[in-house]
Amino acid sequence: MITAVLSAAACTPSERSGPSAQSPSATGAPTAATPDEATDLKAVLERAFVARESLGGGSGRLDPQFGNTHPATPEGVLSVTFAFTCTGKGEVSLKFTVGGKEVPTAAGSQVCDGTIFQRSVDVPKPGPLGFVAAVGGSADGGFAYAYYAEKKELP
Repeated sequence: MITAVLSAAACTPSERSGPSAQSPSATGAPTAATPDEATDLKAVLERAFVARESLGGGSGRLDPQFGNTHPATPEGVLSVTFAFTCTGKGEVSLKFTVGGKEVPTAAGSQVCDGTIFQRSVDVPKPGPLGFVAAVGGSADGGFAYAYYAEKKELP
């Protein structure tokens, strides 16, 4: 596993973009904010990983607990880089699953200060890859995440 933290400035989004990033608020309804805020935080990740093939991602408002499951990695992808950034000064604990099984060595935490958390996750065969995040402290901020192909089988 390779871990790196990159520094980047980010705006505070408070909207979910795309159905895979939505999670219910305390009332059971999806939270929402302006599209510009979510786009700004996603753009931070896109600029940091220009040369990588994106497999998907999302952004939104921090909730006490949220996550995403990417349904399947493409054939021939051996590892995926998971990138995550958040704002709002809270701290997010991240757990990962591959093929429905937790990957304890990939777990980590991120202070929501606009820096980028990056984790390499091996995927032995095509299948679902996911994360679950729990916010500690202030949940007054936003997040963005993305999955990028890292290593591929040679043809």
